[in-house]
Amino acid sequence: MKKTRKVGSGRTKGATSFVTVTLNQLNEVLKPQATVIISRRFAENVGITGRAFSATTKNIESHACQIEMNKSEETQEAVTIAKTEW
Repeated sequence: MKKTRKVGSGRTKGATSFVTVTLNQLNEVLKPQATVIISRRFAENVGITGRAFSATTKNIESHACQIEMNKSEETQEAVTIAKTEW
């Protein structure tokens, strides 16, 4: 019995999974310490070794939303919080 595919599942016709950018464009956007997710096959072809990574939506989103926090020695202002009952 042939399974029917759910309407709207998968990649739509004409959609792409890859884009080309220059290394200069990446260097302008990323810091030298940035972690970049690349395909294992690409890494093997260019001779790069790295840590294995499972590319699930959850893993990619967690890498994309990293926030860097820096502690500054500026004067600290007091913050007042007021509770309002509705």
